[in-house]
Amino acid sequence: MLESISLGVLVGVIWGAIGYAVGKAKNNEAFDEAKFAKTVFIGIILGGFSKFLGVPIETLEGMSVVGFWTAVVDKLANLFFKKKG
Repeated sequence: MLESISLGVLVGVIWGAIGYAVGKAKNNEAFDEAKFAKTVFIGIILGGFSKFLGVPIETLEGMSVVGFWTAVVDKLANLFFKKKG
């Protein structure tokens, strides 16, 4: 389980870094710690789902169900991470 969660953290960090780089390049967006933390949190949850479902996270990312689970986890993450403003 720890391996799947660790992989989820890595995926979240990479995805967060890519999102920040795109936002910086397109809109000169400042780094948003809450948005980055939320992305890492989503990666952790998806890593746990991958272990629970017995599917490697690389495969889970390619499954159509991941869009559903990402949306569910995103909504749950909003309970813990408040938007700035």
